[in-house]
Amino acid sequence: MRNMHAVVYNGKSLILVEKPCRKIRPDEVLLKIAVCGVCGTDIKIIAGQSHAAPPVVLGHEFCGSVVEKGKDVTDLNIGDFVAVDPNIACGHCQYCRRGQVNLCENLKALGVDIDGGFAEYCVAPAGQCFHMPLKTDPLQATLLEPLSCALYGFQKAAIKAAESVLIFGGGMIGILMLKLARLSSARQVIVVEPDANRRKLCLKMGADLVYDSGDRNVKAILDATQGGAEVVIECAGAPLAVEQALRMIKNGGRLVIFGVSPAGQKIPIVPYEIYRRDINIIGSFLNPFTFKNAVDLLVTGRIKLNGLDIKAFGLTDIQVAFENQKRQKSLKTVIDLR
Repeated sequence: MRNMHAVVYNGKSLILVEKPCRKIRPDEVLLKIAVCGVCGTDIKIIAGQSHAAPPVVLGHEFCGSVVEKGKDVTDLNIGDFVAVDPNIACGHCQYCRRGQVNLCENLKALGVDIDGGFAEYCVAPAGQCFHMPLKTDPLQATLLEPLSCALYGFQKAAIKAAESVLIFGGGMIGILMLKLARLSSARQVIVVEPDANRRKLCLKMGADLVYDSGDRNVKAILDATQGGAEVVIECAGAPLAVEQALRMIKNGGRLVIFGVSPAGQKIPIVPYEIYRRDINIIGSFLNPFTFKNAVDLLVTGRIKLNGLDIKAFGLTDIQVAFENQKRQKSLKTVIDLR
């Protein structure tokens, strides 16, 4: 039996331990982890603001190579490089039977409920693994989970030809949403982001216009969009951003709430305004059936994820990595185990 180094969340903090890899089941594979991303959800878990099932190895954005496979696994081979969709639906609850697997009543996630990628090895169901070309940069492959989530939100936005798109938040998710919007036939894509360096990056990544957040720019954005954007995508995870978004959406427009605002926080909404202005407010949760599409976008080069501000740390520097992500010292933080 293999031993490995892993970072375990014990319900209060992260602890680096040495532990055995569990025996794989017939439908599972053992992966040698290459890279695992540090997500905002990981930060919220440590802060007690998001669910996890300790003791558990966190890390749900990861890729790696197959080093063992169960006897029932036929579509993966030893040495294959894969990216992993961490979200595991039960397949038999009322939501799964409707095809709404992201709302599964028994949903489990690698790196949240089941040991994930902040370790040298991880056991994963073969069905959650997506084959990647061996030449794929692991730093890009580890972004496929957030890209697949962004893709679901992008699809729900249903952008039509010549529409204006306004994105709140120029972090990793905002950049991914920007890249997806640039594949559409939108007439303009605008990003609202308070950080000056991220605004510059958004321009480099294809935004037509960028604005600092704050009420002082509302009129400029309304002017630039001829009275408001047809599509607004909130990626900031801040109630204030949702409130501002409702002011900057055109009558008849669509607001996709993608960002994870703190639970319990509220904003004032006037129901009459939603009714009278014929506004659609749409939620977007996880990545139902979008992971393979995200893989295809990356492999074919339709989405390019190079040139991003990614800071890599070793497994022993996990505390520093989490602090880097928490303080947003880089666009993305990852644990590199190569």
